[in-house]
Amino acid sequence: MKYQIDNTKRTEYNELANIWEASVAATHHFLKEEDIEYFKLLVLNTYLDAVELKCARN
Repeated sequence: MKYQIDNTKRTEYNELANIWEASVAATHHFLKEEDIEYFKLLVLNTYLDAVELKCARN
């Protein structure tokens, strides 16, 4: 299978934040739900704009 490496788009931020949330919930059992929600908003509204993200598309 051939993949195309591409930049992520702002329209994909909700999906990326949901992936982040699922990953954190599965691995960071010491965090409360309200902690995850607090950081999810930061990821969605601040942190994703601060990094250059790439994704593999097919």
